Amino acid sequence: MSLSDGDVAALAGQAVDLLAPGIDIDISPGAGDDPYRYGARTWTVWPKVDGGRSLGIDINSRMSPTDALAWLIDQLSNDVSESARFWSRPFPACPGHTHPARVAETTAEAVVLRCPETREIVAQIHPAVVD
Repeated sequence: MSLSDGDVAALAGQAVDLLAPGIDIDISPGAGDDPYRYGARTWTVWPKVDGGRSLGIDINSRMSPTDALAWLIDQLSNDVSESARFWSRPFPACPGHTHPARVAETTAEAVVLRCPETREIVAQIHPAVVD
């Protein structure tokens, strides 16, 4: 399966809802997107943290839904926790700890988040779209 515009929007929305509900996102074709569609399609996801766009997160159509969701969660966790609105809050939360959980691996069905200290599984997140 190759990701589509709708898949990227669903996965970006899922990652934002998990990490920082209430922030908006913009999605635009990536700078390297092939207008004739011979190569992989690309998108840039722009989280709007603190009222404006923050760093863009690039996604391409060759990524699986779980890999794309893991990449979005990983990149958003850094971006969101360093914003004024969410300063120093761990994203995604690691229950009982002050540090964030980390994307540890992806399986065919889910993104696995683990505590970086204990290595316990904190969550398994299934992408909003499937292969």
